[in-house]
Amino acid sequence: MRLFALFSILLAAIACKTAVKPAIHPQNPSPMVEYTRPHERIPLDSIPLAGVMTDLSQGVQGRLYLHEKWKNAKTADLVIHFHGDARVAQYAVDRQDEPWILFHCQWGSGSSAYSRPVQAIGAGAFLDSVQAAIRKAAPDTRINRIYLSGWSAGYGAIRSLIGNDRVADRVSGILLLDGLHCSYVPEGKPMSEGGVIDSTRMQPFLNWAHRAVSGEKAFLFTHSAVFPGTFASTTETADYLLRSLGIKRQPQLAEGPVGMQQTSVATRGKFTILSFAGNSAPDHVDHYHGMSVLLKQLE
Repeated sequence: MRLFALFSILLAAIACKTAVKPAIHPQNPSPMVEYTRPHERIPLDSIPLAGVMTDLSQGVQGRLYLHEKWKNAKTADLVIHFHGDARVAQYAVDRQDEPWILFHCQWGSGSSAYSRPVQAIGAGAFLDSVQAAIRKAAPDTRINRIYLSGWSAGYGAIRSLIGNDRVADRVSGILLLDGLHCSYVPEGKPMSEGGVIDSTRMQPFLNWAHRAVSGEKAFLFTHSAVFPGTFASTTETADYLLRSLGIKRQPQLAEGPVGMQQTSVATRGKFTILSFAGNSAPDHVDHYHGMSVLLKQLE
């Protein structure tokens, strides 16, 4: 009987050691539901979609928008925004203190839906085409500064643009709204299991961050706590940039746009990362609806 008991214990121990660790399930989109934060939303039903759909090249389109009150402006800043309902970005530029022109691109889901069109046209040709469309629509308005903005998957286009040195020189700043992901190496293996962030995919943003730290460019990156599972989260990519730059986060509890809860700040020069609480889909959407406030901070 004692021998049987010892044998049973041994089998149990072997089973514990050889049990296969369950795979991490992707959290994209996040299955969480959150009721603590207000998740204020821009009243899109009361905002008519404005602007003109503009053909650039190879079937790539964007919506060019300039508010009536700025039609005769001598100079204006340009923001090229990638991903999300155009009315949110339209609302954001309308609430800036100085004239802004918006070129909005909604090309689909996933970062490749945004990187491929830019690569197909060419980064320089893409920017040239946008500026040519503006000259045609507003010939008396001179573009002052050019900014790139992306929510969620929109960072894919920004990576393709700032990865081109000549285009990067023409851009004054970038705004990433809970959107900067990259692959793990090996593919799909999270950092908790020994994976690492694909540094080659992060290099254009790290190069930009160095220029922002020196004060040459502007870089504002906001992120939530959403964990996708099979590719690097915005928290992990933010941490990668901070480690590479030798910058530490500072705890900072504050109310953010649309009722967001800020938890930390990391800043040096014109480079800033703001972290916000939340790992649910509404928390992710908050970042885009807060664009009107965050765009002011980028300036």
